[in-house]
Amino acid sequence: MTTYKNFASAHWRKLIAGVAVGVLLTGCAMTPNGRGGVMVGLDTAELFGTPISTFRLRDGTEGTLRKDPQGKYSIKLSQAFRVVPLAKAITARVARVENVGERTVVIVETQERGCAYRYEVLAFQGTDVLQWTVGNCKDRPRVELAADAKSLNIDFPNVNRLSRMIYTDNRLLNASVAVPPGVDTRAQPFADDALRATGPVIATMPGSDSGRVIPAPPAAAPAPASAPKAGSRASARPRRQESQARAAPPATSLPVQRSAAPAAPMIFQAEEIKPVVIDLRK
Repeated sequence: MTTYKNFASAHWRKLIAGVAVGVLLTGCAMTPNGRGGVMVGLDTAELFGTPISTFRLRDGTEGTLRKDPQGKYSIKLSQAFRVVPLAKAITARVARVENVGERTVVIVETQERGCAYRYEVLAFQGTDVLQWTVGNCKDRPRVELAADAKSLNIDFPNVNRLSRMIYTDNRLLNASVAVPPGVDTRAQPFADDALRATGPVIATMPGSDSGRVIPAPPAAAPAPASAPKAGSRASARPRRQESQARAAPPATSLPVQRSAAPAAPMIFQAEEIKPVVIDLRK
């Protein structure tokens, strides 16, 4: 009997120890310390916090935007201990998730003190994360995925131009482009909650995938010319031209049809924005 009791108590001790280890592992998180290293601590957002939303990565794993009891926001992947902190956010939500190239790009809309709209652009590939912080604090951007799913345009209004950020091939490029016809940069809001256009669509431009071109307004019909008076020089000129046309020999070659010259491509300078690189395994 004593042997059985000892075995049972040892079994329960192992079981309790295993549960405790599981809780500790689940409730641990590693965060950057600002000096190139990390700090290991209790993941209060996992144990006591509130999950805001989840998103699925290209490899099938999940990420979760959470809020801890102190009001701090962070993102944690299901297969990683280290988290992506959103240190300055006082509100946060996942606004857009797109698979672009080999990565899953997640755009998180945040609010900071004195800044109504700030955006975290996060590009995930496994536990490797590229992070950029963008925004002008007053506008939501319009976001368009390219038809080939290899680039993503993020457009902010900028007076009479568009400030376009292009995510492609693990890089984020920033450029200033002309405003297409029909786009009102003064529209409020410039985009909806899903970061889609609220007004007229953006016309097809280099780097844009909308596939929709806003047609130009129809040309006004020319005003009819008043008939010249009989005997005037203007009335005599068509008769002279008509007689010259009759006297001209017939053309031996077919006339060349002139087509409208293609529009010149829009060329703009792009500047790369360096990312914060996070390895969630370390």
